Amino acid sequence: MLVFGLTKRLPTSGSCISNTLRTGRVARYITQVTGEKTFFNRKRELAEFEKAFSGDPDLHVVLGPPSSGKTALVREVTTRGNFNPLFLDGRLGQFDSPMDLYDSISTQFKTFFENQRKILEEINATIPYFFEKESEITFNSGIDLLNEIACALPNQNLWKGYNVPPPILVIDEANSLNRLGYCSAKGEVLLKTFLDWLVLNTKQTSRFHVVLTSSDSFFFNWIVNRLDVLHATSYIVGDLSKEEAKEYFEKHVLPRHGCKELEGKFDHVRKITGTRMLIIDKYVKEYKNSEGELTARKFSIYESEYLKLKRGLHPKRLKHSDDLDLPLWTDSDLIKTMKALVKAESQGYILEDDLINVIGSDQIDSLVDYNILYRRQNSNFAYDIIKPPDKIILTAMNQPSLCAMEQVLSKVTSN
Repeated sequence: MLVFGLTKRLPTSGSCISNTLRTGRVARYITQVTGEKTFFNRKRELAEFEKAFSGDPDLHVVLGPPSSGKTALVREVTTRGNFNPLFLDGRLGQFDSPMDLYDSISTQFKTFFENQRKILEEINATIPYFFEKESEITFNSGIDLLNEIACALPNQNLWKGYNVPPPILVIDEANSLNRLGYCSAKGEVLLKTFLDWLVLNTKQTSRFHVVLTSSDSFFFNWIVNRLDVLHATSYIVGDLSKEEAKEYFEKHVLPRHGCKELEGKFDHVRKITGTRMLIIDKYVKEYKNSEGELTARKFSIYESEYLKLKRGLHPKRLKHSDDLDLPLWTDSDLIKTMKALVKAESQGYILEDDLINVIGSDQIDSLVDYNILYRRQNSNFAYDIIKPPDKIILTAMNQPSLCAMEQVLSKVTSN
C-alpha cells in the first residue's frame, strides 16, 4: 500500500542540480557529461554492479564525485543484454512537476509494456492506460499510473522463466527528485508516493531493481531519512586506479587526440589531472590545442579550482543564491582543511572525524555544500584509494583542486 506524507520542501536552481543535504541545506553541483562515445572497461566495477543488479530486487544508490563516470558505468552495465533498462534523467527536468513525472514514467513503461504485451497477456496482467493528451493528465493521474504499473508487473522471476531480461529502473541525478516536492503541496505528496512506490517494487514485491545515481555526498542520507536505511544500499564510483588511468591515457586518450608528444609522460600528467577520466581527457585536449604550451597552472580546471579556493578564504564576501546558506567556515578553517588534505596527498583522503575535531561538523558540511570538499560515506566498489578505512572520509573535489590548495597555501604562508 502506498503511504502519503509531507516533508520539508527544498529550493532548486535552474542553472545547476540542487541537492538535499543531511542538515536540510542544499549543495549544488554543476554536472558535466563527457562526449566520449567509447566506454573504458572498468572490469571490476562492471562485474560487481552486474552481480548486484542480478540478485533480488533492491534500491541501489550509486554515489561519487561529479564526472567520476557513474552514469556511463551504470548505463554500460544495464544495456549489455542482461537487463531491460528504463531510464529517467533528472538533468532533463523530469521531476520538475507532477506532469513531468507522469510523462517520464509513462514514456518508459509504455514502451516496455508494448514490447512485453504477449507475455503479460498470457499471465492476465492488466496493462495500464497511458494518456496521450496533456489536457487529460491530472495530479491523480500520476498516482493512478504508479498503482497500475505496480499491479501489472509480475515478480522478477517470471521474466527468467520466459528467458526475457528483467526491467531495471535507472534514475540519473536522482537528487533532483526534491524538485517534485518543491513545486507544490501536491507535488510533495506525489514525491512521497513515488519513493514508497520504489520500495514497494523492490523490497516488498520483488518486481524490479531501482538504481539512483547522484553526485551529492548527502543524497543517501536524504533517501534513508525519507524511507529506511534497510531499504537502500549505497555504493561509491571513484576515479580510476593508477594502473587503469595509465591504460586509459595511453591507449584511448592519446590516440584519440593524436598527441604523441605526451607519450611516456603519464606520471607527469597524473600529478596535474589525477585519475578521473574526464579531467585526463580535458587536459590532453587543451594541451593539444595549445600546441604543447599548456602549463599546469593554465589548465582550465586548475584555474577554476584555484579561484574558488581564493574566494573561499573570504567566506563573508562569497556570492550565494537563495538556495544556499551562508558559509559557516572561517578563513582559518579553510586553511587548516587545505593543510590536512595536502599533507595526506599520498593516501588521498582525511578522516571526517579528525577534521571535525579541528574545525567542527557544521563547518565541514558547509565546505561540502560549496564544493570545496567531497564526502564519501563508504568505499563500496571504489578503487581509486588503496585500502580505504571503514569510516567516512573527505577528499578534495579533484586533483587540480588539491594542486590549487598547495598554491594557495604557499601564498598564504609567504604573506
